[in-house]
Amino acid sequence: MTASDFAPRHLVFATDLSARCDRARDRAVMLARLWKARLTAVHVLDVLDVPNDQASRPSLTGASVRAERLLRADFTDVNDIAVSFHIGSGRPGDFVLDIATKEACDLIVTGIAGNEPMGQSLLGSTVTTVARAASIPVLIVKRPPTDLYRRVIVASDLSEASMSALTLALGLFSTKELTLFHAFDTPFHTWANNPKEYREGWRREAVNRVRAFLAQANDDDDLAMKLVVTDGDPGPRIADHVAGNDIDLVVAGKHGRSRVVQALLGSVVSAILDEVPCDVLIVPDKYRAI
Repeated sequence: MTASDFAPRHLVFATDLSARCDRARDRAVMLARLWKARLTAVHVLDVLDVPNDQASRPSLTGASVRAERLLRADFTDVNDIAVSFHIGSGRPGDFVLDIATKEACDLIVTGIAGNEPMGQSLLGSTVTTVARAASIPVLIVKRPPTDLYRRVIVASDLSEASMSALTLALGLFSTKELTLFHAFDTPFHTWANNPKEYREGWRREAVNRVRAFLAQANDDDDLAMKLVVTDGDPGPRIADHVAGNDIDLVVAGKHGRSRVVQALLGSVVSAILDEVPCDVLIVPDKYRAI
């Protein structure tokens, strides 16, 4: 992984202060060092979870002070990058997005608690709110970071959203580290006289479309990037490839901001988030790094 003009210069790290979020904290620090970026650490007191009789201003002030003390303690060993801290109250997703906008951040990094990003509240509301509404990429960290990302999959359905994901990946990573992954559907294969030949014909056509898609993203005819083209449901297929090839990161494009997408996040992206065991970088539709 290499620093480049595409590299974020200001990261937001969102945490619920649980131990499992240390994974995202370590990854955020690692990336900030790599990219020589600033880092803003954010924790939100969700007042919706606080009983009314405890939600007075003095109680919230005390909770904020304690939370900031804990948050700062997580970074006592970090003195080589610029770190700032924000403690707020309200709806966690909205607060994280607000800070990312006000601070002109380039990447949101979040972790997982238990088996879910930042705990039940984040999987049910916060991570979905952030992932579907963010106008900048969102990195969801699942594994403890031991090294920079070396094996990266770009999940592509050959859409404009996938092009945004591919363009960012090409800007951040060496092509030797990248695999462009495309899963396609083979319609009516059960009706074919020769299903195997029929499927292979569809696969050849899919490979040609993938190569044309890659050519749109980069005019280098010698671009050394591995292609994986397979038929089937993208989520499980990518999960199988991740597990079988020790993949570090999946990069996926997020389609638009329609109400349907906001409600579902996008079926393929949701499947990837649910099924792959590695980190996931979600890139907004039409996103262009500066």
